[in-house]
Amino acid sequence: MGIKSKIRTRIGRVRDSIGVFLTWMENEIPSYRHYRLYKIYSARYKNYLELRHFENKKAEGEDAYLEKWKALSPRVEPYSYRFFSHYCGHTPNIVPEDIGHSYIEDVLNPRALRPAYYDKNLFGEIIGKENVPRTIVCRVNGGQLLDAEFRLAEKELPEYIGETESLILKPSGDSRSGRGVVKFIKKGDVYVSTDGKTTLSKAFLESYREDFCLQEAVDQHIFMKMLCETSNNTIRLFLYRSVKDEKPRVTASVIRIGKNGVFADNACASGMFVGVNVATGEMGKYVVDQYGNKENVWNGMDFSRSSFIVPQWKEIVSFAEYVSNRIHHHRLMVLDLVLKNDGKPILTEYYIDWFGFWIYEYTNQEVFGEFTDEIIDYCKKMKKN
Repeated sequence: MGIKSKIRTRIGRVRDSIGVFLTWMENEIPSYRHYRLYKIYSARYKNYLELRHFENKKAEGEDAYLEKWKALSPRVEPYSYRFFSHYCGHTPNIVPEDIGHSYIEDVLNPRALRPAYYDKNLFGEIIGKENVPRTIVCRVNGGQLLDAEFRLAEKELPEYIGETESLILKPSGDSRSGRGVVKFIKKGDVYVSTDGKTTLSKAFLESYREDFCLQEAVDQHIFMKMLCETSNNTIRLFLYRSVKDEKPRVTASVIRIGKNGVFADNACASGMFVGVNVATGEMGKYVVDQYGNKENVWNGMDFSRSSFIVPQWKEIVSFAEYVSNRIHHHRLMVLDLVLKNDGKPILTEYYIDWFGFWIYEYTNQEVFGEFTDEIIDYCKKMKKN
Protein backbone atom coordinates (compact mmCIF):
# COMPACT_ATOMS: atom_id res chain seq x y z
CA MET A 1 0.00 0.00 0.00
CA GLY A 2 1.39 3.41 -1.01
CA ILE A 3 1.79 6.33 1.35
CA LYS A 4 -1.23 8.16 -0.14
CA SER A 5 -3.44 5.12 0.33
CA LYS A 6 -2.28 4.74 3.93
CA ILE A 7 -3.04 8.40 4.62
CA ARG A 8 -6.51 8.12 3.09
CA THR A 9 -7.18 4.97 5.12
CA ARG A 10 -6.12 6.66 8.35
CA ILE A 11 -8.18 9.76 7.58
CA GLY A 12 -11.19 7.52 6.93
CA ARG A 13 -10.71 5.77 10.28
CA VAL A 14 -10.44 9.10 12.07
CA ARG A 15 -13.64 10.31 10.41
CA ASP A 16 -15.41 7.09 11.41
CA SER A 17 -14.21 7.47 14.99
CA ILE A 18 -15.36 11.09 15.12
CA GLY A 19 -18.75 10.06 13.72
CA VAL A 20 -19.15 7.35 16.35
CA PHE A 21 -18.14 9.78 19.09
CA LEU A 22 -20.58 12.48 17.91
CA THR A 23 -23.39 9.91 17.70
CA TRP A 24 -22.64 8.87 21.27
CA MET A 25 -22.66 12.53 22.33
CA GLU A 26 -25.99 13.05 20.57
CA ASN A 27 -27.60 10.06 22.26
CA GLU A 28 -26.12 10.29 25.73
CA ILE A 29 -25.54 13.96 26.52
CA PRO A 30 -28.66 16.13 26.26
CA SER A 31 -26.67 19.33 26.84
CA TYR A 32 -24.61 18.66 23.70
CA ARG A 33 -27.74 17.87 21.68
CA HIS A 34 -29.44 20.95 23.06
CA TYR A 35 -26.54 23.23 22.12
CA ARG A 36 -26.60 21.91 18.55
CA LEU A 37 -30.37 22.33 18.29
CA TYR A 38 -30.20 25.73 19.97
CA LYS A 39 -27.97 26.95 17.13
CA ILE A 40 -30.21 25.40 14.48
CA TYR A 41 -33.49 26.82 15.77
CA SER A 42 -32.01 30.21 16.62
CA ALA A 43 -30.95 30.55 13.00
CA ARG A 44 -34.26 29.22 11.69
CA TYR A 45 -36.51 31.59 13.57
CA LYS A 46 -34.26 34.57 13.00
CA ASN A 47 -34.72 33.80 9.33
CA TYR A 48 -38.50 33.36 9.69
CA LEU A 49 -38.76 36.74 11.45
CA GLU A 50 -37.08 38.29 8.45
CA LEU A 51 -39.18 36.37 5.93
CA ARG A 52 -42.43 37.47 7.56
CA HIS A 53 -41.17 41.03 8.10
CA PHE A 54 -41.60 40.77 11.88
CA GLU A 55 -39.33 42.92 14.04
CA ASN A 56 -36.52 40.97 15.68
CA LYS A 57 -36.51 42.76 19.01
CA LYS A 58 -37.54 42.03 22.57
CA ALA A 59 -41.28 41.39 22.66
CA GLU A 60 -43.93 41.90 25.30
CA GLY A 61 -43.91 38.94 27.71
CA GLU A 62 -40.50 37.69 26.57
CA ASP A 63 -39.00 37.84 30.07
CA ALA A 64 -41.72 35.55 31.44
CA TYR A 65 -41.10 33.12 28.57
CA LEU A 66 -37.34 33.04 29.22
CA GLU A 67 -37.84 32.61 32.95
CA LYS A 68 -40.26 29.70 32.51
CA TRP A 69 -38.02 27.67 30.21
CA LYS A 70 -34.82 28.38 32.16
CA ALA A 71 -36.11 25.71 34.53
CA LEU A 72 -34.88 23.19 31.95
CA SER A 73 -31.89 25.01 30.43
CA PRO A 74 -29.93 28.19 31.21
CA ARG A 75 -29.79 28.80 27.45
CA VAL A 76 -33.19 29.75 25.99
CA GLU A 77 -33.42 31.19 22.48
CA PRO A 78 -35.87 34.13 22.27
CA TYR A 79 -36.57 33.99 18.54
CA SER A 80 -39.29 31.31 18.74
CA TYR A 81 -41.17 33.54 21.14
CA ARG A 82 -40.71 36.66 19.03
CA PHE A 83 -42.02 34.76 16.01
CA PHE A 84 -44.87 32.66 17.39
CA SER A 85 -46.25 35.37 19.65
CA HIS A 86 -47.61 36.84 16.40
CA TYR A 87 -49.79 33.73 16.11
CA CYS A 88 -50.70 32.63 19.63
CA GLY A 89 -50.24 35.77 21.66
CA HIS A 90 -47.84 36.70 24.44
CA THR A 91 -47.99 33.41 26.32
CA PRO A 92 -44.89 32.00 28.03
CA ASN A 93 -46.13 28.51 27.08
CA ILE A 94 -44.70 28.79 23.55
CA VAL A 95 -42.35 25.79 23.42
CA PRO A 96 -38.72 26.37 22.36
CA GLU A 97 -38.20 23.55 19.84
CA ASP A 98 -34.63 22.88 21.01
CA ILE A 99 -35.63 22.43 24.64
CA GLY A 100 -38.67 20.38 23.63
CA HIS A 101 -36.53 17.92 21.69
CA SER A 102 -33.62 17.83 24.16
CA TYR A 103 -35.16 17.95 27.62
CA ILE A 104 -38.83 17.05 27.29
CA GLU A 105 -39.05 14.28 24.69
CA ASP A 106 -36.15 12.34 26.19
CA VAL A 107 -37.71 12.34 29.66
CA LEU A 108 -41.31 11.58 28.72
CA ASN A 109 -40.48 9.28 25.77
CA PRO A 110 -37.25 7.35 26.55
CA ARG A 111 -35.08 6.94 23.46
CA ALA A 112 -34.20 3.31 24.14
CA LEU A 113 -37.88 2.32 24.09
CA ARG A 114 -38.86 4.00 20.80
CA PRO A 115 -37.65 1.90 17.84
CA ALA A 116 -40.08 -1.04 17.77
CA TYR A 117 -43.09 1.21 18.31
CA TYR A 118 -42.30 2.98 15.03
CA ASP A 119 -42.82 -0.03 12.76
CA LYS A 120 -46.14 0.59 10.97
CA ASN A 121 -46.45 -3.14 10.39
CA LEU A 122 -46.98 -3.52 14.15
CA PHE A 123 -49.64 -0.82 14.51
CA GLY A 124 -52.44 -3.33 14.03
CA GLU A 125 -50.88 -5.68 16.58
CA ILE A 126 -50.76 -2.87 19.15
CA ILE A 127 -54.13 -1.15 18.66
CA GLY A 128 -56.17 -3.71 16.69
CA LYS A 129 -56.24 -4.37 12.96
CA GLU A 130 -59.73 -2.90 12.67
CA ASN A 131 -58.25 0.48 13.65
CA VAL A 132 -55.66 0.75 10.86
CA PRO A 133 -55.89 0.56 7.04
CA ARG A 134 -56.09 -2.99 5.70
CA THR A 135 -52.66 -4.42 4.93
CA ILE A 136 -52.20 -6.12 1.55
CA VAL A 137 -48.58 -7.29 1.89
CA CYS A 138 -45.56 -6.09 3.84
CA ARG A 139 -41.88 -6.67 4.60
CA VAL A 140 -40.48 -6.91 8.13
CA ASN A 141 -36.79 -6.80 9.05
CA GLY A 142 -35.56 -7.19 5.49
CA GLY A 143 -37.25 -10.55 4.94
CA GLN A 144 -39.60 -11.97 2.32
CA LEU A 145 -42.97 -10.56 1.26
CA LEU A 146 -45.55 -11.32 3.96
CA ASP A 147 -49.33 -11.19 4.02
CA ALA A 148 -51.45 -9.38 6.61
CA GLU A 149 -50.94 -12.26 9.06
CA PHE A 150 -47.14 -12.18 8.63
CA ARG A 151 -47.13 -15.43 6.66
CA LEU A 152 -45.07 -15.90 3.51
CA ALA A 153 -46.98 -14.21 0.64
CA GLU A 154 -46.93 -17.10 -1.83
CA LYS A 155 -50.08 -16.18 -3.79
CA GLU A 156 -50.21 -13.76 -6.67
CA LEU A 157 -50.63 -10.11 -5.70
CA PRO A 158 -54.21 -9.68 -7.06
CA GLU A 159 -55.43 -12.39 -4.66
CA TYR A 160 -54.36 -10.26 -1.72
CA ILE A 161 -55.61 -6.98 -3.18
CA GLY A 162 -59.17 -8.00 -4.02
CA GLU A 163 -61.43 -5.28 -5.46
CA THR A 164 -59.68 -2.27 -3.93
CA GLU A 165 -59.52 0.75 -6.25
CA SER A 166 -56.45 2.45 -4.73
CA LEU A 167 -53.46 1.48 -2.58
CA ILE A 168 -50.85 3.26 -0.49
CA LEU A 169 -47.24 2.07 -0.32
CA LYS A 170 -45.05 3.52 2.42
CA PRO A 171 -41.89 2.70 4.35
CA SER A 172 -42.83 0.96 7.57
CA GLY A 173 -40.31 3.09 9.44
CA ASP A 174 -39.88 6.82 9.01
CA SER A 175 -42.16 8.35 6.37
CA ARG A 176 -42.26 11.89 7.78
CA SER A 177 -43.22 14.63 5.35
CA GLY A 178 -44.50 11.96 2.97
CA ARG A 179 -41.05 10.45 2.36
CA GLY A 180 -41.37 7.36 0.18
CA VAL A 181 -45.18 7.35 0.20
CA VAL A 182 -46.73 6.36 -3.15
CA LYS A 183 -50.38 6.07 -4.12
CA PHE A 184 -51.41 3.52 -6.75
CA ILE A 185 -54.67 3.80 -8.71
CA LYS A 186 -56.35 0.90 -10.50
CA LYS A 187 -56.28 1.31 -14.27
CA GLY A 188 -57.81 -1.68 -16.02
CA ASP A 189 -56.15 -4.76 -14.59
CA VAL A 190 -53.10 -3.01 -13.11
CA TYR A 191 -52.27 -0.42 -10.45
CA VAL A 192 -50.23 2.58 -11.55
CA SER A 193 -48.60 5.22 -9.34
CA THR A 194 -50.18 8.67 -9.46
CA ASP A 195 -47.08 10.04 -11.21
CA GLY A 196 -47.45 7.35 -13.89
CA LYS A 197 -43.89 6.07 -13.43
CA THR A 198 -44.46 2.77 -11.63
CA THR A 199 -46.73 -0.22 -12.20
CA LEU A 200 -47.33 -2.23 -9.06
CA SER A 201 -46.17 -5.83 -9.19
CA LYS A 202 -44.78 -8.50 -6.90
CA ALA A 203 -41.39 -8.11 -8.59
CA PHE A 204 -41.42 -4.37 -7.88
CA LEU A 205 -42.21 -4.96 -4.21
CA GLU A 206 -39.52 -7.64 -3.93
CA SER A 207 -36.99 -5.13 -5.27
CA TYR A 208 -38.11 -2.40 -2.85
CA ARG A 209 -35.06 -1.66 -0.72
CA GLU A 210 -36.57 -1.14 2.73
CA ASP A 211 -39.24 -2.55 4.98
CA PHE A 212 -42.68 -1.38 3.89
CA CYS A 213 -46.41 -1.86 4.14
CA LEU A 214 -48.78 -1.84 1.19
CA GLN A 215 -52.24 -0.85 2.42
CA GLU A 216 -55.71 -0.25 1.11
CA ALA A 217 -56.38 3.48 0.71
CA VAL A 218 -59.13 4.66 3.05
CA ASP A 219 -62.29 6.02 1.43
CA GLN A 220 -62.64 9.34 3.23
CA HIS A 221 -65.69 10.82 4.90
CA ILE A 222 -67.55 13.26 2.65
CA PHE A 223 -66.59 16.16 4.95
CA MET A 224 -62.89 15.39 4.58
CA LYS A 225 -63.25 15.02 0.81
CA MET A 226 -64.82 18.46 0.74
CA LEU A 227 -61.55 19.94 2.04
CA CYS A 228 -59.56 18.38 -0.83
CA GLU A 229 -60.71 15.40 -2.86
CA THR A 230 -57.28 14.41 -4.20
CA SER A 231 -55.42 14.13 -0.88
CA ASN A 232 -55.80 12.07 2.28
CA ASN A 233 -56.60 14.96 4.60
CA THR A 234 -55.36 13.90 8.01
CA ILE A 235 -56.48 14.93 11.47
CA ARG A 236 -53.36 15.45 13.59
CA LEU A 237 -53.72 15.33 17.36
CA PHE A 238 -51.16 16.02 20.08
CA LEU A 239 -51.60 14.02 23.28
CA TYR A 240 -50.02 14.02 26.71
CA ARG A 241 -50.56 11.23 29.26
CA SER A 242 -50.21 12.84 32.66
CA VAL A 243 -47.52 11.79 35.12
CA LYS A 244 -50.01 12.58 37.89
CA ASP A 245 -53.16 10.66 36.98
CA GLU A 246 -52.07 8.56 33.93
CA LYS A 247 -54.94 9.93 31.83
CA PRO A 248 -54.22 10.90 28.20
CA ARG A 249 -55.50 14.26 26.96
CA VAL A 250 -55.65 15.79 23.52
CA THR A 251 -54.01 19.18 24.05
CA ALA A 252 -53.81 20.50 20.46
CA SER A 253 -54.99 19.54 16.99
CA VAL A 254 -54.85 20.54 13.32
CA ILE A 255 -56.14 19.16 10.04
CA ARG A 256 -53.65 18.92 7.20
CA ILE A 257 -55.26 19.76 3.86
CA GLY A 258 -53.74 19.05 0.47
CA LYS A 259 -53.85 21.27 -2.59
CA ASN A 260 -56.41 20.36 -5.23
CA GLY A 261 -54.78 18.02 -7.72
CA VAL A 262 -52.02 16.88 -5.32
CA PHE A 263 -52.04 13.60 -3.35
CA ALA A 264 -49.85 14.61 -0.38
CA ASP A 265 -51.32 16.80 2.35
CA ASN A 266 -47.95 17.70 3.91
CA ALA A 267 -47.09 21.35 4.38
CA CYS A 268 -43.78 20.73 2.62
CA ALA A 269 -45.70 19.43 -0.41
CA SER A 270 -47.78 22.60 -0.95
CA GLY A 271 -50.40 21.60 1.63
CA MET A 272 -51.86 23.82 4.35
CA PHE A 273 -53.23 23.17 7.83
CA VAL A 274 -56.01 24.57 9.98
CA GLY A 275 -56.37 24.55 13.76
CA VAL A 276 -59.08 22.57 15.53
CA ASN A 277 -60.53 23.50 18.92
CA VAL A 278 -59.86 20.36 20.98
CA ALA A 279 -62.92 20.92 23.19
CA THR A 280 -65.47 21.37 20.40
CA GLY A 281 -63.98 20.17 17.10
CA GLU A 282 -64.54 23.59 15.52
CA MET A 283 -62.03 24.48 12.83
CA GLY A 284 -60.16 27.78 12.75
CA LYS A 285 -60.81 30.76 10.50
CA TYR A 286 -57.64 30.51 8.43
CA VAL A 287 -55.21 27.98 6.98
CA VAL A 288 -51.46 28.42 7.20
CA ASP A 289 -48.33 27.02 5.55
CA GLN A 290 -45.04 25.90 7.11
CA TYR A 291 -43.63 29.44 6.96
CA GLY A 292 -46.57 31.07 8.69
CA ASN A 293 -48.32 32.53 5.64
CA LYS A 294 -52.06 32.66 6.29
CA GLU A 295 -54.91 32.25 3.83
CA ASN A 296 -58.65 32.57 4.44
CA VAL A 297 -59.60 30.75 1.24
CA TRP A 298 -58.15 27.38 0.28
CA ASN A 299 -59.37 25.01 -2.43
CA GLY A 300 -62.29 27.36 -2.95
CA MET A 301 -63.44 27.20 0.70
CA ASP A 302 -63.63 30.41 2.73
CA PHE A 303 -62.74 29.43 6.29
CA SER A 304 -63.22 32.96 7.60
CA ARG A 305 -66.92 33.01 6.77
CA SER A 306 -67.96 29.57 8.02
CA SER A 307 -67.89 27.59 11.24
CA PHE A 308 -66.82 24.10 10.22
CA ILE A 309 -67.16 21.36 12.86
CA VAL A 310 -65.19 18.13 12.41
CA PRO A 311 -67.74 15.28 12.36
CA GLN A 312 -67.51 12.56 15.01
CA TRP A 313 -65.18 14.74 17.09
CA LYS A 314 -65.95 13.06 20.42
CA GLU A 315 -65.32 9.65 18.86
CA ILE A 316 -62.04 10.92 17.37
CA VAL A 317 -60.82 12.16 20.76
CA SER A 318 -61.86 8.92 22.49
CA PHE A 319 -60.06 6.88 19.85
CA ALA A 320 -56.91 9.00 20.25
CA GLU A 321 -56.98 8.45 24.01
CA TYR A 322 -57.36 4.70 23.44
CA VAL A 323 -54.28 4.65 21.20
CA SER A 324 -52.25 6.64 23.72
CA ASN A 325 -53.10 4.11 26.42
CA ARG A 326 -51.76 1.31 24.21
CA ILE A 327 -48.34 2.95 23.78
CA HIS A 328 -47.31 2.33 27.35
CA HIS A 329 -43.74 3.64 27.38
CA HIS A 330 -44.36 7.10 25.91
CA ARG A 331 -46.31 9.98 27.42
CA LEU A 332 -46.19 12.33 24.42
CA MET A 333 -47.72 11.32 21.13
CA VAL A 334 -48.87 12.74 17.83
CA LEU A 335 -51.50 10.81 15.90
CA ASP A 336 -52.44 11.17 12.24
CA LEU A 337 -55.98 9.91 11.65
CA VAL A 338 -58.23 9.68 8.62
CA LEU A 339 -61.99 9.60 8.90
CA LYS A 340 -63.65 6.79 6.96
CA ASN A 341 -66.80 7.30 4.92
CA ASP A 342 -68.81 5.74 7.78
CA GLY A 343 -67.33 8.15 10.35
CA LYS A 344 -64.90 5.70 11.95
CA PRO A 345 -61.44 7.15 12.73
CA ILE A 346 -58.50 5.13 11.38
CA LEU A 347 -54.88 5.51 12.48
CA THR A 348 -52.40 6.02 9.62
CA GLU A 349 -49.37 7.17 11.61
CA TYR A 350 -48.16 8.09 15.06
CA TYR A 351 -45.03 9.88 16.23
CA ILE A 352 -43.20 9.61 19.53
CA ASP A 353 -40.39 12.09 18.88
CA TRP A 354 -39.50 15.19 16.79
CA PHE A 355 -43.04 16.44 17.19
CA GLY A 356 -42.94 19.79 15.41
CA PHE A 357 -44.50 21.95 18.12
CA TRP A 358 -44.67 24.82 15.62
CA ILE A 359 -47.60 23.44 13.64
CA TYR A 360 -50.02 24.01 16.54
CA GLU A 361 -48.59 27.38 17.54
CA TYR A 362 -49.24 28.70 14.03
CA THR A 363 -52.93 28.03 14.71
CA ASN A 364 -53.13 29.90 18.05
CA GLN A 365 -52.77 26.83 20.28
CA GLU A 366 -50.53 26.05 23.24
CA VAL A 367 -49.03 22.63 22.56
CA PHE A 368 -49.10 21.39 26.17
CA GLY A 369 -52.01 23.61 27.23
CA GLU A 370 -52.85 23.54 30.93
CA PHE A 371 -50.23 20.82 31.48
CA THR A 372 -47.23 22.98 30.55
CA ASP A 373 -46.12 23.61 34.13
CA GLU A 374 -46.68 19.99 35.11
CA ILE A 375 -44.47 18.83 32.24
CA ILE A 376 -41.71 21.35 33.00
CA ASP A 377 -41.67 20.48 36.70
CA TYR A 378 -41.50 16.74 36.04
CA CYS A 379 -38.84 17.02 33.34
CA LYS A 380 -36.75 19.31 35.57
CA LYS A 381 -36.84 16.69 38.32
CA MET A 382 -36.00 13.80 35.98
CA LYS A 383 -33.65 15.33 33.40
CA LYS A 384 -30.03 14.34 32.91
CA ASN A 385 -27.27 16.88 32.32
